[in-house]
Amino acid sequence: MKEMDEYDFWASVALATNVQEAEAAIVPYLSQLFSVQSIILIRFSQNGDPEILFRWIPDKDLRNFFDDSYPKLGFMLDPYFQMAFAVDDWQAFGLREIAPDRFETSEYFANYFGRTNMVDEMGFVVRLGATSSAHLSLGRNSGHRRLRSNELPRFKQLAKVLAPKLRQILKQQPPHAEISDGVPLHQRYYVLAKKRGTGISLREAEVAALIVQGHSSRAIGLRLGIATQTVKVHRRTLYKKLHISSQSEMFGLLNSYVGSPKPVRAGEKTLET
Repeated sequence: MKEMDEYDFWASVALATNVQEAEAAIVPYLSQLFSVQSIILIRFSQNGDPEILFRWIPDKDLRNFFDDSYPKLGFMLDPYFQMAFAVDDWQAFGLREIAPDRFETSEYFANYFGRTNMVDEMGFVVRLGATSSAHLSLGRNSGHRRLRSNELPRFKQLAKVLAPKLRQILKQQPPHAEISDGVPLHQRYYVLAKKRGTGISLREAEVAALIVQGHSSRAIGLRLGIATQTVKVHRRTLYKKLHISSQSEMFGLLNSYVGSPKPVRAGEKTLET
């Protein structure tokens, strides 16, 4: 990969008019500056699958794993996807700033994130509109140290220019046709419960979604505004209704998801028909 100095980088960013030109500027410079092993730009949608705009992953096995797993399920449990529609403008984060408190012991980590070979990540999310956002991710793989304390502030400084620039480019480049029903994670558990001949409440579905993301019972309670003990009751009830006995099985259910349930409104007490 051809080396690029800072002046060339900013000149290339300023002149970029499409994703390909942005990639040609971003990948050579940021991969050298931060010694990362992956750089990915994704467009998230609230109504469908993510669109991988570019992905630089030199390791062939990891690239194939990402291509096969992330767009199908991995994105729904990605902490950056969870933040993508929580910001009004843009914001940069280190993974440890936004990951659930039990992230490294979660089934998501065991079945997806840990298998990506990443040991650390930083990135930003930028809103593109009411139902879409973009995410630029920089990942560091095993065999390399985690990001140093001075690297994230440097990245956040660069993001002040990169985030608005990518927004400008992507607003002029319409997304590809959406190919999924865009059903939120908690509603997928509703469909799965129906397939198993039972029904779960909206709150139980929300708890299930937070469990598989890696949140502890205490963190789920704080997030939903309910007592930790209540979360534990919901967890036991979910296991019984879904006919499972572990968090691993709860995660595994997502691989069997099919269907397009009607959206459930916040005022509804259950997801049962």
